[in-house]
Amino acid sequence: MAGIDAQPAYAGAADNRAGTTGDAVSFLTVYLILTVVLPSYLAITALGSLGRPSTLWGLLGLFWWVFERLRRTTAVPHGSKAVRWALLLFLGAVLMSYAVSNLQGIPPSESTPADTGMLRVAGWVGIALLANDGIPSWERWLVLIRRLVFMGGLTAVLGLGQFLTGQSLLEWMSFPGFTADSAYGSVSSRGEFVRPSGTASQPLEYAVVLSMVLPLALTLALTERQRSLAARWWPVLALALASITSGSRSAFIGAAVGLVVLVPTWSAAVRLRVLIAMTVVMGIVYVAVPGIAGTVRGMFQSLGNDSSSLSRTDSYDIAVEIASRNLYFGRGFGTFLPHYRIFDNGYLTALVEIGVIGVLLLILVLLAGMWCSFRTARSTAPAGSPVRAIGAALAASILAGGVLFAFFDGLNFSISAALLFLMAGVAGSYRGLNRTPSNGKSPLQEDP
Repeated sequence: MAGIDAQPAYAGAADNRAGTTGDAVSFLTVYLILTVVLPSYLAITALGSLGRPSTLWGLLGLFWWVFERLRRTTAVPHGSKAVRWALLLFLGAVLMSYAVSNLQGIPPSESTPADTGMLRVAGWVGIALLANDGIPSWERWLVLIRRLVFMGGLTAVLGLGQFLTGQSLLEWMSFPGFTADSAYGSVSSRGEFVRPSGTASQPLEYAVVLSMVLPLALTLALTERQRSLAARWWPVLALALASITSGSRSAFIGAAVGLVVLVPTWSAAVRLRVLIAMTVVMGIVYVAVPGIAGTVRGMFQSLGNDSSSLSRTDSYDIAVEIASRNLYFGRGFGTFLPHYRIFDNGYLTALVEIGVIGVLLLILVLLAGMWCSFRTARSTAPAGSPVRAIGAALAASILAGGVLFAFFDGLNFSISAALLFLMAGVAGSYRGLNRTPSNGKSPLQEDP
């Protein structure tokens, strides 16, 4: 059986997938740097609310994808049709919502947010489509995953630094022509401990990054044994420690969701090793950080009674009442401004802004990504193989992100939304690269 970095049999022929004249993985790597590594508060001053570099790069990705689709004259291997159509339908629903809101008339204060919101969605969809159709080979696909894990590990290390120092550690990062579009010089706290946010806008968005990257990091660490022990496991350790010290229930919930998906795919020996490692790490944190156990316990004991929980539960009826005024396509993405009300639930906010159709299509994007991961892994890779394991990790990543969107307005934050759409596209590419050809054998399996 091939290792997890085995090259597909058709890799040479696939180098021109989607007719790309360059490397989509390099393009997506730049997007990850702009999204995950560059602090989310930085924006190009002259472009105002549209000035986030990741948004502009995402739009460029959409233009590239459209250009290549139009100029292509021959059929070539590509990603998942299910993911592609789900993405395009979602983009169409948001565009329809934008059109309806403008036809009905919107206040001047909502006009610019509606424009930038439409462009942000176009950028997310463009990156997802490029990931779905543009990654040329299994080897390059793995390079992208490794880079995502590396950047996620760096973000976790930054969060640990914030936890230990009580400082954002980002004040030094400024560039000519850029401005900070939100406060970033301080960090929030819960109890006696700092709540890190890494490069994200707030701790809940940071929790999404940790939760989505952790399953991938753990799976690569368990399967890529040709790499050194330190190279494989430092991101896992950083992400695990960052989750424990995050001061956020969402980080624990996201990690638990990921493990629920991964554990059934592991052998008994792997389960035992992971359990022992988790126990040791949590024990070290308990001893090294007095009071952390009580803080974590208090977070869950107060669940349902604290202000954040009550805000979420009290928002259901209000959201449904507002959404009923524009039931099918909503009032326009980005137009329900934070000072109106914060629902702390991405799906409720989406219901208000893009309607029932938009919410259902958003869920369809996530389901399509998870289906590609699970279905392809089970149908083309033997049980226990690295290829099958990475499919489960993809599904765990998407599910963790999707679940956490129920705990904060995830589409209003650039990192969380970008990662969720990117992973849907990566899952589509996973299916395309692992599609069983006419001989009935997966291209990711080598001859014995």
